Amino acid sequence: MSATRGWSTELEGLRGLASLWVLVGHISLLTHCHITLISSPGIGVDLFILLSGYLMAKNYVERQHKEPWQRAETIKTFWIRRFFRIAPLYYLLLIIALIYGPWFGEMRDTIAHFYSGTATESSRYSDQSLTNILTHFSFLFGLLPEYGFNTVLPDWSIGLEMQFYLLFPFIMLVTLRLGYAASLIGIMALCCAGRYLLADYYEAFEMPSMILLKLHMFLAGMLLAEAVRRKSLLYVTFALLGPVASVAMGMGVIKLQVIMEALMIVGMAAILWQYPQDSLMATLITLPRKLLNNRLSTWLGDVSFSVYLLHLLIVIPMIAQLLNYTDIEMKSDMTRFLIVCVSTIPLTYLLASLLYQYVEKPGIRMGKRVLKPKLTEQTQ
Repeated sequence: MSATRGWSTELEGLRGLASLWVLVGHISLLTHCHITLISSPGIGVDLFILLSGYLMAKNYVERQHKEPWQRAETIKTFWIRRFFRIAPLYYLLLIIALIYGPWFGEMRDTIAHFYSGTATESSRYSDQSLTNILTHFSFLFGLLPEYGFNTVLPDWSIGLEMQFYLLFPFIMLVTLRLGYAASLIGIMALCCAGRYLLADYYEAFEMPSMILLKLHMFLAGMLLAEAVRRKSLLYVTFALLGPVASVAMGMGVIKLQVIMEALMIVGMAAILWQYPQDSLMATLITLPRKLLNNRLSTWLGDVSFSVYLLHLLIVIPMIAQLLNYTDIEMKSDMTRFLIVCVSTIPLTYLLASLLYQYVEKPGIRMGKRVLKPKLTEQTQ
């Protein structure tokens, strides 16, 4: 365990991997270069979701003695922490996305002109209506099908994340009353039932920005956290009900994604498990842990949120300009993909590093200052 970060440092590497996966996956799709696994950025988002469920549950359980779940102040503190972790960077990039939305729509149309298979409704980028602005600043957009996927940012998942944060303390209170596994599995079942009871509402979303569409994967991450804490293979099995729920909700049509969901759960369990020293599994897991624990992986994890939220603001215009002013469309698919990677990935990570240093970290510090009087009162 990291003494400074408070969690397994492997999780930082996994976050870095997830953001890189989404970045490269979108480049692959927008350059019309299909690469198995890489061309499925939704799998990277699923990894983010699993990590979020895992971390929220792990940290909440570890803090329960000084921050009892039943106290309203605990819930308020949790929400404030999460708001200041997400909102400062999100609001900054949202303003840019809204102001320059029509231009990003033109860039997106340029890409679609060359590769019609990548076409999307570019008018959603240029929606500068008051309703679109208010729903995005209030994080309500994820609940509304017409606004859930309505900017150039991949913010449908940010709205989803904020909905999870809103529900999370109440989910934990339910676990106190009904038991951890029974509660989470029961909520998964309710999500699946809702898929058929509220079929029109579920199906109206172009992306799964509404919490009931993805809550089962957050819950799988929560079950995985308990599996690691208890060293319980049974709870790993419970976590695997997340991919089963994907199939039950009709999301299993993308078989690769469901298989990868299951493999990610098993892989996370294997990496995060505490093995007896000198055991075979401890030896086998050494290399993956080293790969996820090194300074590069940790840095990738640090800037992962900035990379995730920023990357389309760079990738879409860069691809459009390369298509307009070079002969890149005449290159092979793989060559074109590599040219765009070289052109966009360094710039994305450079700007993400600046955003992490000058927006994310100050935002976190601001949240701590807001909470400081409350935390002082709790410790007295």
